[in-house]
Formats: sequence, C-alpha cells, structure tokens
Amino acid sequence: MLISRSQLKVHAFSAITAGLLTAAGVIWYVLESLAAGRLVGGGSVAGLACGIGAGSIIVFEMLLWPRKWLRRLRLIPAKYWMAAHLWLGLASLPLAIVHSGFHLGGWLPTTFMALFVLTILSGVYGVVMQNVIPRWMLRNLPAETIYSQIDYVSERTVEDARSLLIAACGRRKVSEEDSIPEPELSAPQAVVVGKLRQSGMTRGRTLENLRVVQTRQDAEPLWNALDEITPFLLHGASKQTPVTNRQQASRWFSRLRGVCSKESGFIIETFEEFCDQRRQFDTQTSAHRWLHGWLPIHVGLSVAVTVLLAAHVWSALKYW
Repeated sequence: MLISRSQLKVHAFSAITAGLLTAAGVIWYVLESLAAGRLVGGGSVAGLACGIGAGSIIVFEMLLWPRKWLRRLRLIPAKYWMAAHLWLGLASLPLAIVHSGFHLGGWLPTTFMALFVLTILSGVYGVVMQNVIPRWMLRNLPAETIYSQIDYVSERTVEDARSLLIAACGRRKVSEEDSIPEPELSAPQAVVVGKLRQSGMTRGRTLENLRVVQTRQDAEPLWNALDEITPFLLHGASKQTPVTNRQQASRWFSRLRGVCSKESGFIIETFEEFCDQRRQFDTQTSAHRWLHGWLPIHVGLSVAVTVLLAAHVWSALKYW
C-alpha cells in the first residue's frame, strides 16, 4: 500500500476516521479514569467500548480475505479497502491498550496482547517495505524483470551471447572426439541482443540490433570466456565463477581485453553488461524476499490473534 502525495485522497477518509476513533476512545477513558480516581479496567463503560471497538476492527481486518473472494462484485475498490485496513489496524492497538487498563492480567490477555503487538509491527514493516523497496529498485535496478521470469530471461541472455559469438567468430570448432561435427554456417552481419540503455533519467533493458565485426582470430578466448561466465549468467551468485564478484569481474574482463583484439571489445562489453544484469537479478531476488517475506508471518499472527480474540470474548462473557 503506497503512501504518497498522489495517494492522499485514498488515505484521507480512513486516516481521519481512525484518528477520531482513537482520540474519542482515549479521551473517554481518561475522563472516566479521572472521575474514578484510578485507571479503570476493561469492565468500565469506556474500557468496554474501547474493547468492542478494537475487537470489531480485528474482525474487519480479517474480512480482507472474503473480500478477495468477492472482488468480482466490485463492492469497494481495493485501494480504499487497503487504506482502511492500514489505518483502522493502527487505531485498534491503542484502543486495545486502553481496554486492558494498562495491565495484562492472566496468560490469555497477555498472550493476546503480545501477538497483537507483533501483528501490528509486522503490518507496519510490510507498509514500509512496500513504500521503500520498489522505489529503490526503480532507481538502482534498471535490469529488473518479472520475478518469475528471471530464469527464462537468464537463459535468453546466454542464447544472445552464443548468437553474438557465432555472428562474430563463427561456430565453435568441434573437438576430434565429437562423432557428429557441427556444421559451419555463414555468420550474419547483425544480431539482436538484450542490453541496458538509458534515455534521460530512465534506464532499462531493451533489444538492440548489433552490427557485428568479424573477430575470428579471437574465437578461442571468447568461447572459453563464455564457458566460464555461463554458470553465473544462468544461476547467479549461487555459482562461484570469475565474474561472481563485481571487483573480480572487472579485473577478469580487463585481462580478457588484453588477450583479444580491439575488434572484440564490443563482445566483451556485451558480456560484461550481461554479468551486471545477472547481479541485478540476484539483488532483485533478495529485495523480493524482503518485500514479500513478511506476509506469511503477518497472516499467521493475524489468524492467531483472531482465535485468541474469540477465546477472550468467550471467557469474558462466561465470567461476566
């Protein structure tokens, strides 16, 4: 759920409602406590009202699941529902604290309050991640792609690298042990590869039609180089290669340039860009875990809190 100036209208109603509800409950509790000369508990009128308010909000928060099942009915736009989920969820914590009378009591309310606080904190963490990580990725990961397509894009990158080498150096020489030799094909004059480009302030991965310079004299070192970087291009940092580390990769490519002619410079530059793209995919994978890893924890805590709320209500009514 994004929180920005452009989203003020989405958040305004829910934020104001949550703020007024919290302020009304707290002020009511303070006035009743002052009149009683002590901190009143959950059995007081104000404490009971705050408890009912907090419990009702928890039930509303859990309605997010059935709302997803009924989204075809278009009852309330998702952005407004999520805004209410956020701000009312935050309001429920002070109401629950007021309801407790600022003391925990037995094991059930203590456990409930501890899990409730963790649920709120996990939700706040999720909101922070949703507002920080995507913006950071937009600025720092121009090669970002659809997370589920990283493996496919990596395979396509290796294919692009092979096509580039075939165009520039011809097909690789087949060893004498190979029973079926690979035929030599005429090299094309251009090849399409995916490369990172910048236009103004925008950077991203685009298709580029490279004009290929024939560099058959460098065929062996270039094909050997591709063999060395292919595991990294396919699997990222999980494979230890000469280009896994950025600094080591810079030195490795410098040595490769030293043993190749100047005509092969565009191929080496392309390989280097492919490796940088793979590093960005690894960073994207880590960012994806930070961005989404909190959700199962938040959902699990929410379910536990709901169950404990039902137990708390039942025990309160039983001993009323």
